[in-house]
Amino acid sequence: SSGINAEYGDDDMTLTHWNATIIGPPRCPFENRIYQLHIEAGPEYPHVPPKIRFRTRIIVNFVNSSGQVDLKAVLPRGWNKSMTIKDALKSIWSSMQKAKGVGHQPNDGVMF
Repeated sequence: SSGINAEYGDDDMTLTHWNATIIGPPRCPFENRIYQLHIEAGPEYPHVPPKIRFRTRIIVNFVNSSGQVDLKAVLPRGWNKSMTIKDALKSIWSSMQKAKGVGHQPNDGVMF
């Protein structure tokens, strides 16, 4: 999707820490909002899924109160080692678009 971007930190030679941006999908409460995320791909990646956390505040059922994404909720068939960080971000974007019962969102730019 054109609303997703990911890049690793300049000083991270191990490619462990990534920053990502998701632009909220159309026709949903997140439309056109810019969300910053932090991704940690540990030493077991890709055998173990990355940890993905929203830095920008969002209220949706698959993100906990500290911003951590529940990947089991956004990846219906679960994580497998052939998946990429971009695949996970696309699934988050799709889940944002399909989210039900989402109420009022924090103001733009509010962080966790």
